[in-house]
Formats: sequence, structure tokens, C-alpha cells
Amino acid sequence: MYKTVLKNILGALILLGITFLLFCGSYFHVFEKNELDTLDLRFRFRPSIARTDKVVIIEIDNETIKKFGRFPLDRSYHAKLINALSKFGAKAVVFDIFFSEPQRGDSELRDAMRFAGNVYLPYVFEVREKPQNKIIWAINYSTQNLAQLANAAKGTGYINVMPDPDGKFRRAPLYIRYNDNMYPSAAFLVACDFLGIDPNNRYMMPGEYLAYDASHKIPLDENSNIIINYSGKWAQSFQHYSYADIIQSYKAHASGEKPILDLNIFKGKVCLVGFTADGTTDLHPTPLESLYPAVGIHAEIFNSLINQNFITRASKVQNLWVLFVLFFIVFVSSVTAAPFRAFMILLEVNAIFIFVSVMLFNLKGIWIDTFYPLAISGLVYLLCTVYRYIAQFKERIIIENELKIARQIQESFLPENLPDVEGLDMAVTMITARQVGGDLYDVIKFEDDKVGIMIGDVTGKGIPASLFMAMAASSFKFYALPDISPEKTLLDLNEKIIRDFSSNRFVTVFYSIFDLKKRIVSCANGGHLPVLYFPNGKKVVSLDAAEGLPLGMIKGKYSNKQIKFDEKDIFIYYTDGIIEAVNSKGEMYGIERLTALIEQNRNLPALEICAAVENDVINFRSKRKQQDDITLIVIKVN
Repeated sequence: MYKTVLKNILGALILLGITFLLFCGSYFHVFEKNELDTLDLRFRFRPSIARTDKVVIIEIDNETIKKFGRFPLDRSYHAKLINALSKFGAKAVVFDIFFSEPQRGDSELRDAMRFAGNVYLPYVFEVREKPQNKIIWAINYSTQNLAQLANAAKGTGYINVMPDPDGKFRRAPLYIRYNDNMYPSAAFLVACDFLGIDPNNRYMMPGEYLAYDASHKIPLDENSNIIINYSGKWAQSFQHYSYADIIQSYKAHASGEKPILDLNIFKGKVCLVGFTADGTTDLHPTPLESLYPAVGIHAEIFNSLINQNFITRASKVQNLWVLFVLFFIVFVSSVTAAPFRAFMILLEVNAIFIFVSVMLFNLKGIWIDTFYPLAISGLVYLLCTVYRYIAQFKERIIIENELKIARQIQESFLPENLPDVEGLDMAVTMITARQVGGDLYDVIKFEDDKVGIMIGDVTGKGIPASLFMAMAASSFKFYALPDISPEKTLLDLNEKIIRDFSSNRFVTVFYSIFDLKKRIVSCANGGHLPVLYFPNGKKVVSLDAAEGLPLGMIKGKYSNKQIKFDEKDIFIYYTDGIIEAVNSKGEMYGIERLTALIEQNRNLPALEICAAVENDVINFRSKRKQQDDITLIVIKVN
């Protein structure tokens, strides 16, 4: 008892420990790369989302490089671009280009920026490897613009984007702390100016959200990054215009020629200028494409801020609750339901979970961790199923050992060896359908040259039948006496079974006594199959008695039948497991086949006749499973 309690406590502690480790995996984002893959799938297969028409992208593409020369472009071209966009009413011009070294055309660019009054320039921070207090911290500037150009700009903001562990760009900080001050990103700064909001008038809850007024609340990840809500692939996102086409259209408009573009399309637009030409280093992997221009990433951030359309990742605690629900359902079903049913429940639960997570992402932009819960639910099912199979295997071993003992006990009620009887050649075979069976037989050598032979068959199979068989066999030995007739033996045995046992089982018994001096066999039958009697040179005869019900049913009479036998006569005692054997075609072995086989082999010794019948039944049944116990006794008169 004490050991059992300790064993149960130890098992519970192990289960709690494993559960704790599994939940820690969710909390600390184990398999984050796999989870990011599931996020990418949600991006790729969701319907289109709202995309503002206030953003256009001006590409310094292959055609621009071909027309205006190699990078860096003469800054007078940038001045012309600003003048063109300013003249035709652009809301803002945002450069994803650095002007960190002095070049020809700087003064022209500076004057154009001052005149336009709506130009934004970028810079890049060198950030620490790990956030501090859920905030990205900068060590120093990595790239800055010339002071004269930065002072001429309406605003400057950093363009740092944070790569995920797999190298893809899915996040960007809206603020970075540097020298105890908070600096906004370029996209955030432009969005605030566009909306007429002061970017410094904001409240940040690090790792949760950023609010800059009552109606604008931006969800942040655990490191205070915004998750970039990509609206589509590069080719389908926003309106794209070639840098060269705008410059040429501006020149054509000034000279009165027909322009390539109607520059009025830029009125009221936020124009983001960046590189998309082949060979530039400003292309990054994203959830949707392996190479995506950085200028497009800033456009997507601006789009989310304008439309208030964000991706919100469920918190660690929320993901733990999701994991707990899946864990609980799968665990309970795995330990209570049948393995196949538990597997179907696993599939159903996971399918519902995937559907819900996809719909939440598509409709609300809510990102629930899916890979880890799905992996853990599968692992829990697998572990529980393996544990159940191991437990069942151990139980089966115990049962097998118990059945071996039961078989040994059962066999102790049967004759270990047939007695040597002068004048009779005897052989027996018994094959149980299970470890233990319900067939029984006995051969008793009496004095005065008498031999009692009994065969029986208990209803049912397995352990219950074997227990009833053991009772019937032991009781038979008590009533089978040399001076007691077969019918009286069955009568007394029947009354004992009815009186002492209420198992709702019964046993068929055929009992006969051979008197070797008188050459007479006396028979009584308690509902068993008739014995086949093969007199030498004559047709087979079925030995039966007029009266006799199976033992254990009701009280009744048993009649006696006597016949004389002679040399070379054969008596076949058998149970229905032989004649009711079924082959792959559904055909039964039958009494005719058994009779014919005995006739063919009647000149063989009793042991060889037994072997011939056994082999024929096995061959007939082939791969079909044995359904019933088989017992055969062959008596051949010498």
C-alpha cells in the first residue's frame, strides 16, 4: 500500500514536471522560427486588406540608373524631384536615401528642401543586441545626413527595421531610446504629421501598446516593435512610379512638351523615394517575398498607422491559456477514449483551432501562436497513446502469465498421460482457441478390465469456460466409478452442477465405459455430439442415447446404450471445434469430411489418425483464425 502511494505521487510529480516544461516552451517562445513560418502562411493566404491611396512609391529603378548614371545620383536630380512634387501639391516627400557625404548639388538640394518645406530625411541607429526594459536602445548613429540638409528637412527619423531570427523583416520599432531621449521612426513621424498629431505627445506602455491620443492605440510586441502588416506583394502594393519618368515629365511640362506622367496625380500624396534597382542593398526578405524594397516596408508601416490596421500578437499569458485548453482536451480524450477516437478528436480540435486562429488573423489582425500548441497537442496524444499501449502491454504480460498458470492448472485436471490398456490403442489431441479453453476429457482405467472415457464441451471460451471446465472435470472424477453406470454418473453430476453452481453455463458430456472382457461399451450422452463408431468392414454409426440434456441446465433423465465391439473397430470422440472449423471461403469442415478422413486412415495407429485429423483441420482452416476449442479422442480396438 505504501509503495503504491509513493508510486502514484511520483507519477503525478513527473506529469506535473513535464507539463510545466511544455508550458515553459510556450512562454519562452521555443520554436519561434516555426511559429514565424505559420505567420507567413497567414499573410500569404488571407484576403486583401485596406491600402491607403495617399501613399505613392517613387522608385529609383533600373531605368532611372540607365538614364541618369550610376549611383549615387547627382543631387540636382533630387532637387528637381522635390521641386516637381512640391509644385504639383505633394503632401510630403520622404527619402529612403542617405546624404551623408558632401557632393555636387548639395546647395541646390538644400534650397529645394527649404522651399518645399515637406521633405523628410532618414538616418540609422546602431542598436544594442538586446532590448532593455522592453525598449530598443541605440549605442550611436550608424548613418546620418549632412547637417545642412538635415536642418533644411521638415523632419528626420530613423529607418531601422528589426530582423527576426530567420532573417525576415516583420517588425520595426516606432521609438528608439538614445541618450535618455526617445526618437521616432521616419514612418511614424510622417504619419503623425499627416494626421496632425504631435509625435512627442504620446504614452507608451513598453511591450504592450503606444497611444498618442484617445482614438489611436498601436499594439506593440514584447520589445515595443510594431508588427508590420504587409498588405500584399511588392508588385500589387501601392502605386509605383519611376523616378526618371517624374524628372522627365517635369522637364517636359516646363518646356511645353507632352509629359510621360500627369504630375497632378501626386497632389495630396505622401511620396516615398527609394531604391529598387537590381544590385542595390536595400532589398530584404519578408513574409511574402524573398526580396522586398525597404521603401515598401516604410510604406506599409505608414499604411497601418493611417488606417489603424495592426497585427496584435497574443500575450504570453493568453497563449498559455490557449495551450492549456488544447492540452486539457487532448490529454483527457487521449487517456479516456479509444486510440482511434482520441486521434479523431485530436484532428477535430486542431482543425477548429486552426480555423479560429486564421479567422482571428484575417478579421481582427490577432496573431495567436499556432505551431507550438499544435505540436504539443500532437505530442501529448502520442505520449498518452504510447503510455497506454505500454500499460496495456504490461497488463497483457501479466494476463499472459496468469493464463499460463491457469492453463497449467487446467491441464492438471486432464490426464497427463493416457493409461496403457491392453486391447485398446488410444490417442488424444486438444487445441484450445485461446490460452485456456472449455473442452474437457478423461480416460479412467478401472479394475476388471474396464475403461471409462469421457469428452465434454463447456459453453463459451476463455477463462470463464476454463473455470467451469475445471469444476466439471474434478466433479466427474468423483462420480465416475467402475460400478456406476454412465447414465447414473451423468445424472449425479448434473444435479451437483445445478445445486452448487449458478453461472448460467452448461457442459455437454459423452461418457462411455468399455468392458474389455465382455467386449461391450455402455454409453450415455448429455447433449454432446454422438461418437462416431467405425465397425470393421461396415459403415460408420453414430452412437447416441435416447435421452440426455446438457449438464447444468435442468434436472432430467439420461438413458444408456450398449453395443458390442470387435477387433479393428474405431471410436471417434470429438468436439464441435473440428466439424465447425471454417475456411477462407466461409465453408465448414463438416462431419462428412471427418468421416471420410477416418475411413482413409483407419489402418493407421490411433496416434497417427489423430495427427491426420489435426493436420487436415489446420490446412482446411488455413489462415483463418481458430474460433473454437478442438478435442479429439481416437480409440482403436486391437
